[in-house]
Amino acid sequence: MTHTLDSYGGTTQLKGKSTGWFHLEELDGRRWFITPEGNAFFPVSLAHIYTGNSQPTVQKLYDGDKDAWVEKWFGQMRALGFNCALAGATSQCRDPRGYVDVEKVVALFRRESFPYAAGLFLIPHPNELPEGQERPDIFAPAYQEWVEALVADVCSRYADDPLMMGYYYGFGTFIRPENWIASIPSLDSKAPEQENIRKMAVHMYRMVHDAIRRHDPNHLILGPYVKEQSFDLKTWEALTPYVDMLSPQHFNRDISFAEQSAATGRSVLVSDEESGHMFEASRQNPRSVTPEHKGRIYGLLLNRHLRDTNVCGVNFCATLYDLDDGPLMKMSGMTEGLYDWDGNPKPGLVDAVREANKEIYERATDPYGSELVELDEELCRVRDEVHKHIR
Repeated sequence: MTHTLDSYGGTTQLKGKSTGWFHLEELDGRRWFITPEGNAFFPVSLAHIYTGNSQPTVQKLYDGDKDAWVEKWFGQMRALGFNCALAGATSQCRDPRGYVDVEKVVALFRRESFPYAAGLFLIPHPNELPEGQERPDIFAPAYQEWVEALVADVCSRYADDPLMMGYYYGFGTFIRPENWIASIPSLDSKAPEQENIRKMAVHMYRMVHDAIRRHDPNHLILGPYVKEQSFDLKTWEALTPYVDMLSPQHFNRDISFAEQSAATGRSVLVSDEESGHMFEASRQNPRSVTPEHKGRIYGLLLNRHLRDTNVCGVNFCATLYDLDDGPLMKMSGMTEGLYDWDGNPKPGLVDAVREANKEIYERATDPYGSELVELDEELCRVRDEVHKHIR
């Protein structure tokens, strides 16, 4: 079937309700994003399109012309078949000093009718924090007042935009929680860790949900993009009233999207999927994959998520170009780009991404049942073979 797309990128071959806003709806046994025009939409996004860590690259390739950079990278990203920006113009953890001009990027998204999410950055990523500093006490009255002011400000900019898909709260909120828990006086640091995490998450999700709904009754709430192991099933169930979907970062052979979805009645947005890590050759790393490996795994992962009726979208953890700066580069030499520092496509990766992204609606409208188990087994087998090979 040839899929005709509406102005938001949804397929006109599968109809939902036209509400004027992005929303979720179950059609043919699958929960879909529905565009404001009432057509099914499966978001496939590059997580880190623009970052503050791109500054040296912008200087080198565009003589520091940020407008040229934003336009050029948008065109390249869209030509690869990505159809939205699930992490918005940038994220706090990738742009802590505000290098990216968010208003200009959003204006570009609006000009090009490119759906995007709005960031509500509530908790710093641990990688952002200066040494010795911990995440805030989310139970403190001062923090709750700050959240109210932040939500009011962000909603005032996006509440009337039908192109905006929903609000997300940043990445990695609950990773490495031990010291954070110990720093909050109202928590019992001797209690089981997941019990404290559940108490914290429910409090934060409820507080932000209620604040958003005071200013914006229409847009979806995507929540924070959390590591899939951060929450157990009981915690996800407790969070259900405060989000429109679950947002674990990765596919994990030990954590079932089907179980999470069945227990909560929510679909899964895979919020920071990774298809393997590449590192500088000078810094040997046993987890390093080749561009060809990364391209192969990308195709398998995307196909897997498109075929799974529990999944409503996927955000891939990558940058467009390799970065000369940033914590992942400095700490471990990780190169996250689909293109290298000079803008050359990585062999076996860029073409694989482009080809896989061509099949979004053909595959999403032809989901698997029991065959999904075989697909998962193949994916895990290939990843294991790749990592065995590179070791």
